[in-house]
Amino acid sequence: MLVVSVIFVAAYAIAFAVDLRSGRVPNWLTYPLLLIALVARPSELGLAPVGNIAAALVAFAVFAAFAFRGWMGMGDAKLAAVVALASGPALATVALWLAFACGAIVGVALVVSRRIARRQPLPFGPFLAIGGAAAALVPDVLLRYSPFGPLFG
Repeated sequence: MLVVSVIFVAAYAIAFAVDLRSGRVPNWLTYPLLLIALVARPSELGLAPVGNIAAALVAFAVFAAFAFRGWMGMGDAKLAAVVALASGPALATVALWLAFACGAIVGVALVVSRRIARRQPLPFGPFLAIGGAAAALVPDVLLRYSPFGPLFG
């Protein structure tokens, strides 16, 4: 599984850079990652466990609702689904929480320092990439030290 983790971390780094530069998370990155996550998490059927698929659907639905409200883009919804499918329900919860926490901290710091205006959009893909990379690199640490740790044992 080390090879799969390396692929995901590299892809998250690309998503981070591309979204910062262009304000978009490209489909050419998210669609192959969804396929890799689906087949790289084997179960008795050779596909990702049902929990991972459910987590991806929920993450996509939540982020798509944000996109329809104009708060994020659909690329963010697809990248959130990738993080959830690759990580599973427990780890995805922590990784997505980490993404929101990092985004809030950076956003507030940029507004307070007057580097961006209060309502100016901030790409969210880099924060999803941070959460996804953390889930791939240090899953045990995320689960142990997150505010959700007691929920996941």
